[in-house]
Amino acid sequence: MLQEECKSGDQLMRQRHVLCTDIPVVLPLATPLKFHYSEWQSIVSCFKELGLVIVQGLIADAEQLEELRQAADAVVERTRKKQWPYKRTVGKQFPPWNDESPDLWGVQHIMHPALHQPAFAAFYFSTRMIELTGRLGGMCPEEDAMAGLLNLLVEPLEHQFALSWHRDTIKSNVDEEEERRRLSSKVQYGGVQWNLALYHDECLFVVPGSHLRTRTAIERQVTTNCTQAGIQGDGVEMPNGICAALAPGEAVFYDPEILHRGAYDPHHKRRTLHGAHPDGRADISQAAGLLQHFKPSGMYFADPAFINTLPPDSPCAHRMVHRIVDRAARGTALGYTECVQEDI
Repeated sequence: MLQEECKSGDQLMRQRHVLCTDIPVVLPLATPLKFHYSEWQSIVSCFKELGLVIVQGLIADAEQLEELRQAADAVVERTRKKQWPYKRTVGKQFPPWNDESPDLWGVQHIMHPALHQPAFAAFYFSTRMIELTGRLGGMCPEEDAMAGLLNLLVEPLEHQFALSWHRDTIKSNVDEEEERRRLSSKVQYGGVQWNLALYHDECLFVVPGSHLRTRTAIERQVTTNCTQAGIQGDGVEMPNGICAALAPGEAVFYDPEILHRGAYDPHHKRRTLHGAHPDGRADISQAAGLLQHFKPSGMYFADPAFINTLPPDSPCAHRMVHRIVDRAARGTALGYTECVQEDI
């Protein structure tokens, strides 16, 4: 049954390129954005149309939430003590990150076996996550889905910090025709990206529907004139932008090419899982968007110690890992490992 649903979702994605216009979507105040994970048809419809959807019920119970919180606190403490080198540092929006800044806004590779936190892999490869990301991405988990990134977004200790408005893999300085071409090419097999809040989170801002169209003149001005992450957190307003606020345990799924930005406040604790489930059918040239993150750490998914953290009763999880290891080898051999965004 799920296989047929995935095929139907894939057909919707193939049709999306005809909607690439610069007419923004203005949401009525009553537009529903939040659904229980069992309402998958409403979830998929909202995601396709608006480029984002908020989902409840992906964490099984209070015990699992507490387990994830404890694991998150442990890796943050280790990273702040400089005992874990893979982090996102204040002042830099895209990789590569380094130790030049003493403050951080994210921890990379939290499923790495060296961190000894199996709760993260258990959630990432859970049945609920695999099924829902498959439906959202038009992917059949048994055939198409790959393992991808799982990182942790946290509050800096000493800085207000905001990212600029951006699309994840389309540079802000491309002209309208190139932007339209890139958006159309990303329609197929773009995978699924998501944030899941372990505590209340009001850090993600998005422009609904912007994944389907080129930027308006005002949006182009905002994204090209404000291409530096703001250390003071003084983010620029974007017309029709909204905050994707999350209660503990809620997740927002969003298209990587939707116009979005993050804002970080040192006065509010943030422990938000930031993950992606890529599609193995995507053209190999798109591998750089993922592989750039693995350049410092290496492809640890091939490590037997990582394989041992996978759910033993999930052959699908093992296939997902096998696909990304194979894709990483092919992408690296072809040179698709460089950063795809400006270093801002």
